[in-house]
This record gives sequence, C-alpha cells and structure tokens, in this order.
Amino acid sequence: MTAIPQRSGRTADSGPDEVLRKETFGDALRTAIHRRDLTLDRIRSRLSARGVDISLATLSYWQQGRSRPERAKSLRALRELESILDLPSNTLFDLLDPPKPRGRLSDAASEATGRRLYGDDSPIRGILGGTFENFNDGILPMTLTQSCTVDAGRSLRLITTTQVLRAVRDDQDRFLVVHGVDEGDVMPTDIRVRAGRLGDVRVDTTNGFLAAEIRFGRTLAKNETVLVDYDTVLGESPVPSRLHEHRFRTPVHGMLLRVRFAAEALPIRCYGYYRDRVPAAQKQRRRLIVDASQTVHTFVPKSLVGVYGISWQWK
Repeated sequence: MTAIPQRSGRTADSGPDEVLRKETFGDALRTAIHRRDLTLDRIRSRLSARGVDISLATLSYWQQGRSRPERAKSLRALRELESILDLPSNTLFDLLDPPKPRGRLSDAASEATGRRLYGDDSPIRGILGGTFENFNDGILPMTLTQSCTVDAGRSLRLITTTQVLRAVRDDQDRFLVVHGVDEGDVMPTDIRVRAGRLGDVRVDTTNGFLAAEIRFGRTLAKNETVLVDYDTVLGESPVPSRLHEHRFRTPVHGMLLRVRFAAEALPIRCYGYYRDRVPAAQKQRRRLIVDASQTVHTFVPKSLVGVYGISWQWK
C-alpha cells in the first residue's frame, strides 16, 4: 500500500520573513510553497492561468535545488510565483546565482587565456573584432580598486575604478576598458576620466557592451607604470541591481572591490565570490557583512585569472 504524503497546514505566524531567512533558492521556494499550503499541481495551474506553462518536473527540481530558472520563460514564471506565493518582489530572484554575465571590465592577456575566460562564442568579440585575442597585450595591470555606489532606489549608479598599469612593450599610449551589462541592467551614460584622457568609444547596444580607450597622454617605455582613474556612470535600472563583478585576464598584485549602499536601502545579505571562467559556477563564496559606512568589500592580495564579484539580496 502506498502512503499518501501529508501536507501540514499554513500556520498563523509563518509570514514572508520565514522565507527571507533562507540562504538558498531551493530552501526559500520550498518554504514559501509550504507556507501557502499549495501543491505543485495547483501552482502549475495558477501559472498556466497567468499565461506561463511550466512543467511539474521543473517546479519540483526548483524546490529541490536541482535546477534554477535561467531562460526568459522561467524567469517570467518566477515573477508570477512570487505573486502567487504572496512574497515581496525579488524574494526568490535575489537567491538566484548571478546570471552568466557578458562582462564588466576586462584586462590584458594572451589568446588562450581570453578564450578560456570568455569562451569561443562570447559576444565580446562583436565589439572588439579582430583585437579580441590581443587587446591590451602591451599593458599589464598591476593593481585594481573599484568602488560601486548603489542608490536609495537600489540601482548601481557609479563605478569608480583606479588601476596601476605597467608597459610590457615599448610605445604604449592607451588602455582599453570594456563594460558589459546583463539583461535588466542599463548601459553606461558616461565615462569620466580623471587620470588619463578618454579616447574612442564603441557601443554595442544589442549585446550590451561599451568599449572605451583611455589614453595616457604620453608614450610609455617598457616597464614604465601609469595610473588610470575613471568613473563609469550608469542610469537608473528598471529592476534592482544585484551584483558587480570584474574579469581578470591576468593576475594582479592587489584587488579591492567594494560596494556602498544608501543608508535607507540596505541589502539583507551580501556575498563575495570567484569563478575561474565566465560560464563556470561560483567558488570561494563567502558572506560579507555591511559595515558602519554601509559598505561591503572583498580584497584579494593576488588575484587569479577569472571573475571576482560581489552579489547582494534585497528584502
């Protein structure tokens, strides 16, 4: 005889905070479903009534943590799920791993390193063209400091970058930076260079890339160093920002990433993480604590080739 699984009823004190305390997407979804006392079949029917068809197997995998929404239809279903489960907006979205982004900022390296980091079919090739394998190959980044500002509307509005660069060949007079945005983010509205001078700018709005030259104002001989300092200004995002990351095509001697939040809009959790290439899963994920200045940071004394980032979750 097959036992019929019992469903416990919704308790009077099991509000959304119970879901917000969960650390993983699967745990939060499972808790939210239990709180609403709904079967997966019932949820599937409600999604279908809202014009989104998701299989029972997919819903089951999501709540077990075996898979997560990634495609556009799945992400739309997740928005509807938050409504069906009576959750604040982005409760479940903020527990997803950051999407496989198309890039923040990129530095020098060899063809093999670029392909391993970005992949052969990366859309970054579209804006760099034939220079994809060797852009910045005469310049070696030594240190990086990036400070991000997230406003009261939960939008990432400003990225301040300071880098020490060293010429590894003679006659170097410029450095190329690339900023990429993910779906839901906004393209930069301005690049303001304080140390150096802004040169040519290319924009690929289809794939979400901006490439800009920073000219040094002089020509470097081999082993000379130069400081570049610039702001990337962003418009207001239509959805709350959830991460910032930087890609390294070569190691640097010191890397500091920090994010400052508006005092009236603090996240409930922050994490630092690393990926050895763009499509890879996160490694070295660790909790970051917001300090008295509403800031979190991650510091690496010698970075590896790969992607370093900070993500955060909103209540």
